[in-house]
Amino acid sequence: MIWLYRILHLFFGGLFLYAGTAKALEPMVFLDDVRSFALLPDPYAAMLAMFLPWLEILAGLAVITGIGRRGGLLILNASLLVFLAAIAIAWSQGTDIRCGCFGGGAEASASSYLELIIRDITLLACGLWILLQPLEKTTRAR
Repeated sequence: MIWLYRILHLFFGGLFLYAGTAKALEPMVFLDDVRSFALLPDPYAAMLAMFLPWLEILAGLAVITGIGRRGGLLILNASLLVFLAAIAIAWSQGTDIRCGCFGGGAEASASSYLELIIRDITLLACGLWILLQPLEKTTRAR
């Protein structure tokens, strides 16, 4: 069963490492994505757009390497809760957003809000499951 924990750590951490890197490589595109939610005024939207990708990268690396894994998992799970809230608010207000989840400024239509929410709930369930596993199970020697 230890192999499942390791695969999930690599998947979960790697997903956020990829997402953060994609955003960090195109900061202006990600800033436009953040602004599309119309939840934060500038300069707060700009600060979030500059800070969040690096937080995802560092937390993803923590989950993958095991150095600060619990902290990385807490940060990423909390981020998913914030992402879920932002998507739900935008959907309820009828705001046309650009997700920005994996860079590139993908448009979200009314039909894709539910897909985004289901995806984030699935990721949150995975992240919480990893977080709630006893520490000795996730760090046992090979």
